[in-house]
Amino acid sequence: MLKKLLLTSLFAMVTLGFFVGFVSYQKEIREALSQSINTPSLEEEPPLVEKPSLKKTIVPRIIGLTEEEAKKLLEEAGLLSSAVTEHTDQVEKGHVFYQRPMEGTEMFEGQEVIYTVSAGPFGQADSEEEEEDKEILMPSLLGKTQREGENILRELGLRVRVRKEYSADVAAGIVMEQEPSINAKLQPSDEVTLWVSLGAKPEEIKHQVPRVVGKTRAEAERLLKNAGYEVSVTEKEDADVNIGKVISQSPGGGTEVSVKGRVQITIGKKKTAAPETPSEGPGEEEPDPGDAKDPTVETPVEPPSVETPVEPPSVGEPEEPVETGNE
Repeated sequence: MLKKLLLTSLFAMVTLGFFVGFVSYQKEIREALSQSINTPSLEEEPPLVEKPSLKKTIVPRIIGLTEEEAKKLLEEAGLLSSAVTEHTDQVEKGHVFYQRPMEGTEMFEGQEVIYTVSAGPFGQADSEEEEEDKEILMPSLLGKTQREGENILRELGLRVRVRKEYSADVAAGIVMEQEPSINAKLQPSDEVTLWVSLGAKPEEIKHQVPRVVGKTRAEAERLLKNAGYEVSVTEKEDADVNIGKVISQSPGGGTEVSVKGRVQITIGKKKTAAPETPSEGPGEEEPDPGDAKDPTVETPVEPPSVETPVEPPSVGEPEEPVETGNE
């Protein structure tokens, strides 16, 4: 019973509220309609609104300029600038390489020109300070080929210097030493030296000097010159059997030399006879021919032959004079 009473009261209140609201709405409508509506006369002209005058301008060329130069040029043309950055290794960092609209396009002042600025190669630091603070750990390049080592270092932004040496233990073209050492801390643009093997050192070629001892001078010179050597000749007295022949050579025959140089040969020549000199004792005097009758001087007499008579020797003269050494 109580529940029904509450529901009836609630319904009556809602109905009353709706009725009051409707009456109020109708009253406001009547008041609004009763007011006169002021409409402008058709003969009256509306006031003119002054429109801003728009000037035209020509888009300048900004490709190839720095970003600051591009902004300044666009401002002078009365245009707005909008920059976009993009990595590229074809254009120097900080320079414009694309614009839209293109140069020569006619635009109204105040319109916007969009251009693209190079941020350098992909992966490059955005600022010089970041590049200076960036540290690079030296990688191990031992055992890699020269080309592999150079490519790795250049990708890290390092400069490369190559030195080559012979090595019996490392194959040709392989990195056998590096400086700085592994894990050293480097800055961009630092230099790294690589020692690359040339392989085993080739053996030095030896040349054997021909043997010419005992040969004639002409044969020896021809043999040595044909082998690529220069020849120097001296002479020395020797036995008759060696006259005109090589009695010695330097370097000796069969010697191995690295460079074909000069060979000294010695040719035997005939001994010259020494002049005879008389031997005189101290205090001796030359015999006088007039003293030939001295009994101390014996003159041998040849026995006469049977067929030929022997003439007697003349008195006072010996049969054969004594050798005095003076002719």
